[in-house]
Amino acid sequence: MLPRSLQPRPRTVVLLVLLAALAALLSAYSPSLSPPGLHPRGLTMGAAKAKVLLYTSAIGSAPTTISAETKADTYLAAQNAVQYDLYLQSNEATSTIARDLGLRDQRVVASGPFTLLLGLGNLPHPQPPDPRSLNHAYRLLLDVDGATPVLTIYGQAPSAHAAIELVDTARNVLTRHVLNQETAQRQAEGEAAIVRPLGPTVGGLVDPGVQWQLMAFVFDLILAVGGSLLYALRLRGRRAARSADVLDMLDDESFASDDWPHTNRILPWGLAGFMAMLFLVPFQSISLPGGANLDRPLLVALALLWFCALALVSGAARPRVKLTGVHFAALAFFALCCLGVALNAGALANMDEVGLAAKKLALLFSYILFFVIVASVVRPREVPRYVALMVGLGAVLAVATIVEYRTHYNIFYSVWARLLPVTTPSELDTSDSIGRLNVLGPTDQPLELAAMLAMVLPFALMGSIEAATRRRRVLYAVAVGLLLAAGVATSRKTSLVAPAAAILLLAVYRPRTVIRSLLGLALVLGVLVHATSPGALGSVFEQLEPGHVNTVSTTTDRVARYDAVMPDIMSHLLIGRGYGSYDPHKYRILDNEYLGVVIAVGLLGLVGYAAILLAMMLLAHRTIRGPDPRRASLALASLASVGVILVVSALFDVFSFPHVPYLLFFVGGLIVALRNPSPVSPPAPEPARVLHTPLSQSPRGSLGGEPFPPPSDAGEGIGRPRRQPVPVG
Repeated sequence: MLPRSLQPRPRTVVLLVLLAALAALLSAYSPSLSPPGLHPRGLTMGAAKAKVLLYTSAIGSAPTTISAETKADTYLAAQNAVQYDLYLQSNEATSTIARDLGLRDQRVVASGPFTLLLGLGNLPHPQPPDPRSLNHAYRLLLDVDGATPVLTIYGQAPSAHAAIELVDTARNVLTRHVLNQETAQRQAEGEAAIVRPLGPTVGGLVDPGVQWQLMAFVFDLILAVGGSLLYALRLRGRRAARSADVLDMLDDESFASDDWPHTNRILPWGLAGFMAMLFLVPFQSISLPGGANLDRPLLVALALLWFCALALVSGAARPRVKLTGVHFAALAFFALCCLGVALNAGALANMDEVGLAAKKLALLFSYILFFVIVASVVRPREVPRYVALMVGLGAVLAVATIVEYRTHYNIFYSVWARLLPVTTPSELDTSDSIGRLNVLGPTDQPLELAAMLAMVLPFALMGSIEAATRRRRVLYAVAVGLLLAAGVATSRKTSLVAPAAAILLLAVYRPRTVIRSLLGLALVLGVLVHATSPGALGSVFEQLEPGHVNTVSTTTDRVARYDAVMPDIMSHLLIGRGYGSYDPHKYRILDNEYLGVVIAVGLLGLVGYAAILLAMMLLAHRTIRGPDPRRASLALASLASVGVILVVSALFDVFSFPHVPYLLFFVGGLIVALRNPSPVSPPAPEPARVLHTPLSQSPRGSLGGEPFPPPSDAGEGIGRPRRQPVPVG
C-alpha cells in the first residue's frame, strides 16, 4: 500500500477513470450530428481470398496441363501474372470494380505484389491522376509467388459478404480484360489466353469482438499511463533528493581501484570481447557445429561466468543485480511473448510455426540475459571506458564500410571466411531494386549497419564536446565524421534520419552546446563525408526529397504492406498470433518493428516493447538531471542512442538482425550502471614518512631521528640490504 503522501486524491482518481472511459468509448464509436448519436467506427472487417491461374496454350490444344517445358517458359508465365497483377491496380480496373459493386464515382484501393522472389518488392507503376476518390473500406491485395502463373486476390471490406463480392468482382474484371483485350494478339500468335479459378472464393469475419477488445485496451492504457504520471509527479521530489545523496561523482580512479581495464575480473574483459565481436565479426553468418551462430556459445560462456561470480565471489567484485524499471519492462515483454505463443499453440502447430516461435523466444531471452549481465557487471567508473571502446570500434567499422563502398571489398566476410565457416549473403556487392549498392559491413543488411553507426554517433559527438584535451577532442571529431560518412555510404534514408533523431535529442537537453559544436564541425564534416563517400550524400538527399520520398518503391512498398497485414492485426488484436511466428519469407517482409510486434504480440506487446525503450530513456533522463556532469553527459549520449532505436523501429524490423538488439541492450546496461554508486575502493597505503634532520642534531647511531637496527646474524634480513651506519663528523 502506498504511503499517505503518495496516494492520489479521490477526485483525481474519479477524473482519471472518467477520462479513460471516454477515450475507450471514442476509440470504438464516433460522434456524429447527422444523424445525431454515436456510430460504430467499422472496426469489424471481412476478408476473402481467391486464386486465379493465368497461362497460355496453343489454339486447338486441350488446356489440361499448365507446366512449362522449360524454366524460361515458367519465368515468362510468372511475369505475365505480374502484369495482370498490375492491371488490377490501374485506375481503369479499380474504377470498374467500384462501379460493379455499386460504389459510383469512386475507386477501390489496390496494392501488391509482395513476393520476395521477384526481388522488386512493390513494383512501381505510375498512373495519371484520377479525380475519383478512393474508398478505403474496400481494399484489394494482389500477390504472385514469382515462380508460377498464379495470382492470389485478397479482399478486405466492412463485412464478409462484401469481401467475397469484392474478390469475385475483381476476378470477373480480370477475366474480361484477358479475354477481350488480349485475345486478338494471342490468336495472331497462335496462342489463347486462359483464366482458370482455382477453387471458390472463401471468406469470413476477421474478429467480431475487436471493438470490445480495443475499448478494454484503451481504458486500461489510459488508467496505467495516468496513474504512472500522477505517481511520478508525487515521487519526483523524493527521487531527486535521494539520488543527490547516493550517487557519487565520477572522478578519476585511484591507484587502488579495480575498475576495467585495470582489473583482474574476467567478466568485464568478456563484455569487451563480446562488443568487439559485435562490431568486427559477421557472427550471424558463421554457423558452428550443431547449427548455432557464433554469438550463442560466447553468450553462454558469459552467462556461466556470471552465475559462478554470483555464487562464489563476494565483496565489490561480485556482480550487483539491482532491478530497475528497465528490468521489469523487459521481463514483462518476454512474459507477454510467452503467453501469446501459449495461447496460440494449437494454430501455430497446425501451421508448423512452433519451432520458429521457440527459436525467436530463445533469441529474445538471450538479449534480455545479456542486458542483465551488463547492468550488473559494469561499474559507473567503467562506463566512460566502454564508451571509448565503443566509439573506437565504431570508427574501425566506419573505415571498413567506406572502403567497401569505394572498392567493393568487404574485409569482414573476406577475413573471417579464411578462419571459420562463413555464409556470404547473396546481397553482398549487389544493387537493390532502385540501384543502391548493398554495403553490409559485418551485418546482414545495410539498414542494420546504418542503425549501428547511428547508435554510436551520439557518444562520439558528446565526446568531442566534453573532451578534456585538444587531442581527444580532435579524435572524437574525426570519429564523428567517419561515422556520418560510413552511414551515408550505405545509401539508405536511415543513414540521415537516424543521426538526425539522435542529434535532435541531444539538442533538446543542451541546445546551445550541441548546435555550437555542430556549426564548428560543419565544414570539416562536410568535406570529410564528401571525400570519403563521394556521391552517396546526394543520392540519400534525393531519396528524401518531398516529391520523391513518397514515390520511390522502397517507401510505397512499406505503405502497401500495411494494408496487407490489417487482417492479421485485427484477428489477434490484444495478444497477437505468437511471438516470432510471422515468418517474412513465408508471408511478407514488413520493414517495421512496431508492425511486427503488433502482429506477433498484439497491442499489449506493442506497449511492452515501447515500455522497454521508454524505461531506458526515463532512467537516463533522471541521471541527466542529477548533480554529476560526467554521469549526465554519458547518460545523455545513451538516451540519444536509444532514441535512434525508437525511430528506426518504424523503418525496419530491428529484432530480426541481432547486431542492433545486442547493442541496444548493452547501452541499456550502461544506463543502469550509471544509476549505481561506485564501489568503495580500499584506501591506498600511505608512503613512509622520512624526517630530514641535520646529522649534527641526530643522536649517535641514528639517521633522520630513527635509531639504526642492531646488527643481525648471518641469514637474517635476506632479501633486503642491510643499513650501514653513517659516520658522524
